[in-house]
Amino acid sequence: MGRILLLIIIGTTGVTSLIRPYIGLLGYYLLALLGPQYIWWWNFEGLRVSFIVGLFAIVGVVLKILRSGCDFRFFKTKLNFYVLLLYSFMAISYFLGPFVSTARLKIWDPNEVFLSATKMFLFYFCATIVINDVKKLRYLGIIFIISTVYMIYWANNQYITGDWSKFNFGRLMGPRGIDGGGIYGDENAFAMLFVTGLPFIYFMGFAVNKKWLRYALWAVIPLGWHGVFLTGSRGGLIGLAVITLLSAIWSKKRLIGIMLMPLFIFAYYWQGGNVMQDRTERIPEEQGEASIDARLSAWRAGSKMIENHPITGVGLASFMSAFPYYSKSTPRIAHNTLIQFAAESGIGAGFCYLMIIITFFFRSRSIKKWSEKQTENMDTRVVIDLNTASIVSFTGLVTCSFFLSLNSYEIFFYLLIINNSLAVISSQRKLMTKK
Repeated sequence: MGRILLLIIIGTTGVTSLIRPYIGLLGYYLLALLGPQYIWWWNFEGLRVSFIVGLFAIVGVVLKILRSGCDFRFFKTKLNFYVLLLYSFMAISYFLGPFVSTARLKIWDPNEVFLSATKMFLFYFCATIVINDVKKLRYLGIIFIISTVYMIYWANNQYITGDWSKFNFGRLMGPRGIDGGGIYGDENAFAMLFVTGLPFIYFMGFAVNKKWLRYALWAVIPLGWHGVFLTGSRGGLIGLAVITLLSAIWSKKRLIGIMLMPLFIFAYYWQGGNVMQDRTERIPEEQGEASIDARLSAWRAGSKMIENHPITGVGLASFMSAFPYYSKSTPRIAHNTLIQFAAESGIGAGFCYLMIIITFFFRSRSIKKWSEKQTENMDTRVVIDLNTASIVSFTGLVTCSFFLSLNSYEIFFYLLIINNSLAVISSQRKLMTKK
């Protein structure tokens, strides 16, 4: 029954996407954020749902372009220039990187990473073309809220039912398919979902008119904190502290804002768990892969790679293969997104990554200033709440990127879509006001 329902949904979404391609892109991002193919894998087994939905969405975008129904102002932006340039540097490093050929037999296969990156960038640019009004952006935000709320339920359910098969040495992993695959299989990646999704639950909750639903959404937030505690991710804990503090500062409800940080600290000491608290408190004593020295050695090795190969980098997904040539320590990933980009794809890629972050924050500030001067209506409220949620979420993600390699994390691109569209919408309306 579930498989039949899935086939009906796929068929309906596919056909609808040819006429309204944003439907297909919303479906794609639901698959990318929630990953239902790993939760209910028995219904998805043998079906390339993401590929089918994505293909229909791309065809729909092409048809829309041919009908001259696209506003390319959403595509031709400074943010998209740096995103396109970043992909170009990654492609160059894939074809010309000196260590790519030796990395093909390693865990991080450059072929798979390049194909995955190409898919992410392609869907990002398609989304910037067709997700171009407040209504569509609101749907995009709702998808993130649904995904985060469900994953909070899933994480806490594993703890309550005592399903320890989902834990790796006491650290909760995300859902995995029968083949062991999953977008949140890594504990740090799973923690990042909560870090980036909780601001949307909180700030978009203000746009919910029914108070019971708003407070029901907010009641989920402490369970989201617990979800991060269960992963044992110290990077996730830092990101969680950052987004909670910013949420408290920018809260529309002053009393709730004042209560957030004390509640978070209380929740950490009450429900942080032995794994998270031990990992946090024993940082100076740790040895091996998780120690500070191990990460510093990875950063030093990455710096040497950048110095020796400033243009092409060592090659896409080749950091671990190149590592033994630059350090005597055990080969590992950079545990820093900027260093990983620059070391693998050259200083140009690192520069583009930094410019994307800077552009995001400058444009968010511009959107915030514009929206606060407007007459309050439903659209304005959605713009304000979406913008604030994305700023807080992005800040948490960027903070964690100092300690984690999040180069292929799709939520990064998801947040860029929101920022890009809001910036163009506010800029257009600003010009209309002047006229």
